[in-house]
Amino acid sequence: MRWNRWLAGALATIFGLAACSHGPRPRPAEVSTADHDVEEGPPTRPHIQPPPPVATTADGWFDPAPLLASLKPEARDDVGKRLGPLDKLPLYDLDLLLSPKKGSFTLTEEAWITNREAAPLQEIVLRIYANAPKPSQAPISFEGGSCVGSACAIEAATPSVIVIHPAKPLAPNGRIRVHLELHGTLRMIDSSRTSLLAQGLEGLTNLTGGGGESAGDYGILAVGDGIASLGNFYPVLARRRNGAWDRTEGEGQGDIGTDDMCHVHASVDVPAGTEVAVTGTVVADKTAEGRRRLEVMSGAVRDFAVLASSDFGKSTRDVGGVAVRSYYLTRERGAGEKVLDVAASALADFERRFGPYPYRDLDVVEAALVGGAGGVEFAGLVTVASMFYRPAGGAPRPPRGAAPPPAGGAGGDEPSDDGAGDEGGGGMSALFTQLAGGAGALQDMTDKMIEFVTAHEVAHQWWHGIVGSDSREHPVVDEALAQYSAIVYLEDRYGAERAKQDGDSNVKANYQMMRMMGSPDGAADRPARGASSSVYAGLVYGKAPYFYAKLRQMIGDAAFFNGIRAYVDKYRMQIAPARGVVDVVAGGAKAADARKVKKLAAHWLDEAHGDADLGKADLSRMLGGKLGGGALDEDTMKKLMEGLGGGGGGGLDSDMMKKLMEGFGGGGSD
Repeated sequence: MRWNRWLAGALATIFGLAACSHGPRPRPAEVSTADHDVEEGPPTRPHIQPPPPVATTADGWFDPAPLLASLKPEARDDVGKRLGPLDKLPLYDLDLLLSPKKGSFTLTEEAWITNREAAPLQEIVLRIYANAPKPSQAPISFEGGSCVGSACAIEAATPSVIVIHPAKPLAPNGRIRVHLELHGTLRMIDSSRTSLLAQGLEGLTNLTGGGGESAGDYGILAVGDGIASLGNFYPVLARRRNGAWDRTEGEGQGDIGTDDMCHVHASVDVPAGTEVAVTGTVVADKTAEGRRRLEVMSGAVRDFAVLASSDFGKSTRDVGGVAVRSYYLTRERGAGEKVLDVAASALADFERRFGPYPYRDLDVVEAALVGGAGGVEFAGLVTVASMFYRPAGGAPRPPRGAAPPPAGGAGGDEPSDDGAGDEGGGGMSALFTQLAGGAGALQDMTDKMIEFVTAHEVAHQWWHGIVGSDSREHPVVDEALAQYSAIVYLEDRYGAERAKQDGDSNVKANYQMMRMMGSPDGAADRPARGASSSVYAGLVYGKAPYFYAKLRQMIGDAAFFNGIRAYVDKYRMQIAPARGVVDVVAGGAKAADARKVKKLAAHWLDEAHGDADLGKADLSRMLGGKLGGGALDEDTMKKLMEGLGGGGGGGLDSDMMKKLMEGFGGGGSD
């Protein structure tokens, strides 16, 4: 799984320093469950018709044809050509019973697995990736399992590792069907944490190394703002590395899921009146005995996610046969409609630039993400953080075409001096708005942030959705392309000046923030593990995207976009090598130009020239400009940092404040 993490959140964006990366997860908040109407115990299954079975062929194995209902008709034959026999892909048949107000779910799964290795398998390893970052606080428990039609032993080796031992080694092309029972608990996220200001502070805490012991996964397996989010919640085949199963745990930075293609057939059972966004195409929808059950087909995908809320509204637009849907809390319809407009426009732009999108559906969903996370992408579904759907003062954005509430009126457009009603921000909310240049400027900033995040997440449908890559060893492949694709979208829609401006604040500033925090430049092509949050953001999200800008400048628009499209065509539905895009573009050039392409890639991805290429920033001068003067003196900076430390959203402790003071104070001098 991949998520775009905006470490300094709104605070850094105000300073022209918006940052995104993966990194340490936030500390769990102390939450009053009363706000969430939580009940103890697992959800109770009503006595209604059982879920529909998987379609099978004459030999008893699953039939992949019905699963392809989620693909455009013209994409179905192409998928078979790209992936080979589709019945050899894993099938995860899920029966999910979700009770959002209880904060829990039960899951019955049957995994249909074919040995696609050249040698017999002594064991098959499944992973519950939601348990991997913090095994000691695993939210999902394995209740038991068995093999269907064959003998095996099944053990939970760790909370995230399930090992299947067949009675006989599974031969190449051999098949095994595994029945699993699980129960999950959704982490409760207090609504005070999902404002722009609170998440800016939380992200800033992580940026300075203050994440500490934490649980959860940015809210992708949680309930917050009345929205239940389930990602990485079901067992899948583990990654394979050098002929062995990957059992790595405890790494919270970067993608924790698998990269391989699979099929999913799901029955999703929720309380009646609940709106559901899900990966794939809904082929049946029935309500009985107070429950709603959806049957979902999701063929040829890399993952599967579910989001549900009784408070969701929905807006839809057709884009070339793709149903683009925006799900949002009904009180935030204005932001939800903006997200729909951006997602639809970005989808059309990326299809023109990069090649066709294969699925019939694209859902863009509001989610209560925390830890500074701006968005999360899944196959055919992306989420955007609740913090962008409302200004820092808490007032919902008016619907498209409606007049905004008057400044200082009941809508809360202007925060009060004492901080009342500003989502826990206290006096910091007023400072926050002042730094932004006033309520109108703050709204404009939020609009630009939500647009960039949405375009970035839609771009992930190509990188690493349509074109897969090893997102743990080489996260720069998909993340840098998604960042640059968002800039391309902005350029195509608004022109080069707007694209540069937003690129500076959403991309380049990641690198500049890293340098201001005292971290050195280095290679951008590096594994997700091991790096600090600021380094990961600075190099992968902040520096590497400009390789594509410079490559385009060097070879020209026609050669650049033809090369990117050729890369998509070559690796569509496959896993591309780390330098696949470089090799494809170089392969289409003359010999001398090919050498220049590879030299440029080494310069941006392997070497350390960031200061010369991108420059460095001076935060005190930026803040001084925002407040109407020159660079701030040391005393004023100290007061501002102290304000941030006590501003809410968890605050920053003295050690973190010292790091910020040291980094920001010398930001422009070394």
